[in-house]
Amino acid sequence: MRAAICCFASTLTLLSAGCKMVAPSPPPNHNVSTAIRLTVPDHMIQYGCPACHVIPGVPGAVGKVGPPLDGLAQRSYLAGNLANTPENLERWIMHPQHYQPGTAMPEMNVSAQDAGQFAAFLEPTQ
Repeated sequence: MRAAICCFASTLTLLSAGCKMVAPSPPPNHNVSTAIRLTVPDHMIQYGCPACHVIPGVPGAVGKVGPPLDGLAQRSYLAGNLANTPENLERWIMHPQHYQPGTAMPEMNVSAQDAGQFAAFLEPTQ
């Protein structure tokens, strides 16, 4: 019995020595846009974007109030009157009522940093 306990203890010691928490290495070709894509859906959910928009890559984003946001980079205009540029998209996301008073899109107090990340997520560079 004592030999079995010693053998079991030795096995546990050897197994635990090989079990270390190691942080996973980033995937190949990891870059800033990949990191943004991992966090932006959570931020969009926090701001409530999915309640009004269909947004590819954002869980539960099936809203029908605003336009779907897929293929946004191929559109000529934002909100019907703003040239579709990353800067204008950021401005629109932060202050839609300023650019189109009375629009259904409310002011959501989106920070400049979050607006920039949303724009990069919605209009990825090719």
